[in-house]
Amino acid sequence: MDSNQIKAQFKQADQHLAAAKSELNRPAEDVVPFMVCRSTRYSISHYLQGFLLKHGIEYDEEATVEVLLEKCRAVDPAFSSFDLTAITFKKDDEYSALFDEMQNCVDLAEYAKQLVGE
Repeated sequence: MDSNQIKAQFKQADQHLAAAKSELNRPAEDVVPFMVCRSTRYSISHYLQGFLLKHGIEYDEEATVEVLLEKCRAVDPAFSSFDLTAITFKKDDEYSALFDEMQNCVDLAEYAKQLVGE
């Protein structure tokens, strides 16, 4: 387990979460939903990767958030309550422009941070 690699994953996750929050705090007409949703998805992915690294679990760097989550659930049952619905859209290029749904994405990333212990 490389602690620098783990820290780097969590740092990237924090940066993506901060970017999503920053975008969401802009005036409503200036918010780019794609940026909010993409940043939260990246944030969650990095939190899950950091968690897996911390527990010595290997994963494919190209793995989807869904695959990473399943691996995390195998390590810690607390991840069973983690629901990706907020960031799951019919197509990857579809994102919600509704404020509440974008906020749900940010909330989910914050929940991921809490679950991984960061």
